[in-house]
Amino acid sequence: MALFFSLALLAPTADRGALVALAVGHLLGDDLAQAFPDSGPAADPSTSLFRSLDLLLVDARDPTVAASVQLDGVSAWNPAFARAVSAQLNRYSESRRAGQPRVRLVTGDAAQLRLALDLRLADGRVSMAARLSDGDRVLEVERTPGRALPGRGALLPPLLAIAIALALRRTLLALFAGIYSGAVVLLLERGSSLAGALALGFWDVFAVYFRAQLFDTFRAEIIGFIVALIAMIGVITRAGGVQGLVERGAVLVRSVRSALFVTWGMGLLIFFDDYANCMLVGTTMRPLTDRLRISREKLAYIVDSTAAPIAGISLLSTWVAFEVSVFSAQLPEVGITESGYAFFLRALPFRYYCILTLVFVAATIASGRDFGPMARAERRARREGLLVAPGSRPAVSERLSTMQPAPQMRRDWRLAAGPIALTLLMTAARIFVDGGGVALFRQSPSALWTLEGIGGVILTGGGATPIFFGACSGLLLAVYLAGSRALRAGAALGVLAASALEFVGNPVAAALGPAVGESLAGFLGFAFVFAAISCSAGFMVSHWGRATERPHLGLSEIRNAGFGGASALGFAVVLLFQAWMIGAICRDLATADYLVALLSGWLPPVLLPLLLFAVASAVSFATGSSWSTMSILLPNVVALAASLGDQTQLGVVGMVAISIGAVLDGAIFGDHCSPISDTTVLSSVASGSDHLDHVRTQAPYAFVTAALAVTCGYLPSVLLGWWSFPLALGCGALLIAALLAGLGRRLPDASPG
Repeated sequence: MALFFSLALLAPTADRGALVALAVGHLLGDDLAQAFPDSGPAADPSTSLFRSLDLLLVDARDPTVAASVQLDGVSAWNPAFARAVSAQLNRYSESRRAGQPRVRLVTGDAAQLRLALDLRLADGRVSMAARLSDGDRVLEVERTPGRALPGRGALLPPLLAIAIALALRRTLLALFAGIYSGAVVLLLERGSSLAGALALGFWDVFAVYFRAQLFDTFRAEIIGFIVALIAMIGVITRAGGVQGLVERGAVLVRSVRSALFVTWGMGLLIFFDDYANCMLVGTTMRPLTDRLRISREKLAYIVDSTAAPIAGISLLSTWVAFEVSVFSAQLPEVGITESGYAFFLRALPFRYYCILTLVFVAATIASGRDFGPMARAERRARREGLLVAPGSRPAVSERLSTMQPAPQMRRDWRLAAGPIALTLLMTAARIFVDGGGVALFRQSPSALWTLEGIGGVILTGGGATPIFFGACSGLLLAVYLAGSRALRAGAALGVLAASALEFVGNPVAAALGPAVGESLAGFLGFAFVFAAISCSAGFMVSHWGRATERPHLGLSEIRNAGFGGASALGFAVVLLFQAWMIGAICRDLATADYLVALLSGWLPPVLLPLLLFAVASAVSFATGSSWSTMSILLPNVVALAASLGDQTQLGVVGMVAISIGAVLDGAIFGDHCSPISDTTVLSSVASGSDHLDHVRTQAPYAFVTAALAVTCGYLPSVLLGWWSFPLALGCGALLIAALLAGLGRRLPDASPG
């Protein structure tokens, strides 16, 4: 660890001014969140800048603000501070002034309000006081406690984790080392001695970071989604549904090429969420690809490299709804009057990495050629029948992969197709209902069928809850279809009873609410009532009802199949928790802020998209989160790109569009290459691949695609203008074909195993 700490200390020092500007953006964002909490009264104006701003702008028709910054008594206003202040003013306008004129940041004496920020930098922390004036009234805002500026130690956790993972091939050890080192660095920054930090670091790993992830509702629902989906796969496998699906597919899918094209096509069809895409495509197609001796690494690559790119560019997905929400508030500030979704369409041709990644996947399938580590993995699987490399550890136990149908069950593909289809259907329905789609349809049916309407529904309703609900629905249907009369009665009555209590009030959830939170208590209450009613009903039917005559699975068989599938996830669950924990460590250390400040010190206009792509890639790779990367960079990118757009062939609008595309694509590229990314982990889990083998074989393809996106896409587009994107995509596709023809090696199909 000392070696890597030394390497982190040898990293270049980030620009202090950029770090302070990023810290001011965070302080203003925290102030806005505290000024108008979701529940409870608004903050006192003396402690909240945005609460004071709200009071001064009650009757403003065209609100404008002129801002100034003093850092330790010296004027420090610069474009970085302007972007930070403007981004938070736009967020305030979006949340508090919907339907009213936006608050604009201007220069000169004509502004309606004057904002003065007084910053102090002491002991590596930035504190902020503010003064607002409209000419008649002056409101003073108390100084904030302050925010620590990140140092070079912020780079240690991702550097250490990635280096150990690649060197020793011990993923869990590597992630734990990164988490522990980050906890130690945080304690050192807070004044602890080295001995104290080393000792307390272990405590913080579990008492602070593991506990936070364990009781996070989103994380719990993601784990629940994975467990329920894998349990569903176990039940339908034991019931013969998966084998029936494989036999049915074997009639249509007779070769490696056709199997991989079906996998790619399924990934394109499940475009609305990347988590659901990874898990459903990987677990559904794995039995068929195993039969054809396709390596698990190749399956994981197709799953991973289809899920995020298609979700990132599809108009109706949780990704696009989130992406638009991050940058749309900044567009009016630079004179762009289009809606966020309309501008997303304008930026879509510049999503070179996502588009070329989908092309690259299709080209490798069509040509049957691979190169580098992927070619070696495919050769091993095809010639030796080894689907994973000797000594590798698949992210799920082979117990799930080797499960066979029960002897008494028919190989009926409908036993698998029904639960999988219901999972997708109920996920989409829950997104629609939770996102307010029903209310919006009643209010204005025409408003629902606009990009803004359906996008708002997806943004509000998306998350872990719908996919968890969908997976549980699929599991229940699998049990219903495969089980006896008693199991069917128990499942049906349990769902009806638990659903009815959701409307009249669940006493179990009410009792648990204060202890575990409203959302988790609701799930536990539903589960308790469902289990109690279904077990009681099943017991009565089994004792007093007629025996089941059709082929079915007994309770013990379903329990063993479901729990057997879920128990195969032990390694994967630990891996996911550690990926989330190291992400939390990086957030607390402000690793992303340090990287942004380190890499954004020079901005030649023609190289801006390339630089943004590189910064987004580095941040996403180091933190393992593409969404966090987008949240950090996009609010600052719009104004920056607009300020340089007139110096390029694209102009202001084009420069903003290509810069947004570069950030979004760079975040996905970094995520594809990062061994600490949760979506990369999920792809390994769903495909049954060793996680590091998946990263190692996917990374060369991702780097090649990124290089083509830069050389054929971003740079020519800035130099030549709007019209170049068809040429850029065409050149990229031709170079992919040429590269595979020159470097790739074709392997013959193996006999089905």
